[in-house]
Amino acid sequence: MGYFVKINTEITKKYELVGESNFKNLLGFVGSLRFHKISFLGKDIAKEVYYDTPEHLLNKSGIVLSKFEEGTNAFFKVENTAFMSKVLDKIGKEVFVHKIGYNDTLIDHAFYVKDGITALYTTSFSIDLENVLSNAVPKLEIVTSAKVYNIASGTGMRVDLALEEKRIRNLETKRTSKSKGITIRLKNDNYAVFLTEFNELNKLLQRNCKEYLEIKENQFDYASNVTKPIIPKPKEKKSKDKAKK
Repeated sequence: MGYFVKINTEITKKYELVGESNFKNLLGFVGSLRFHKISFLGKDIAKEVYYDTPEHLLNKSGIVLSKFEEGTNAFFKVENTAFMSKVLDKIGKEVFVHKIGYNDTLIDHAFYVKDGITALYTTSFSIDLENVLSNAVPKLEIVTSAKVYNIASGTGMRVDLALEEKRIRNLETKRTSKSKGITIRLKNDNYAVFLTEFNELNKLLQRNCKEYLEIKENQFDYASNVTKPIIPKPKEKKSKDKAKK
């Protein structure tokens, strides 16, 4: 069981909100655009937990495995790190998705997850996937609360704008991080017709809302980087001259 999902990264843009700003200025800017109408769609909460072994065997093998929960949907997701590292340079990529129940564990679906991993990769693995999956534990947890708006232009372009607050918890380093940001996604089925207009909207946002910086890395790498263990700086040794004084 399970299926492959194609993700078009060309129609999705992500930004991080820096400083002490809030979303009010952004909504004001979007509301001031001519021939654009913005409307509130609702609130959304999503949770994604990334798994690996204590020795990071999955990540070392180029596998990113996570459990995703949103609304009534829950599923395991397998991604290829080779694609993730170049996500901004690719129009699309494939991920393997296996639908599950909310209370299901990785062990309950290890057989299907293993099949998804082997189907996603063209090369064979030197590791015992069954044994690896049986020893995989939660490593990283990301909870995203979002307020979602729809932007409709006079030409028919439809865009979803999610104002997001993320809580990141690294279960290995015990570090936590909070961040705010936005995700802008083009919703038209015939997206190619509106791609130029979508890119122009993002250029206007970058020019007029400079407190938003485009995120250049995928969510897994970003969350891992902001929760890395803090390495204390070595103390500077006093020079002999200062010691004499």
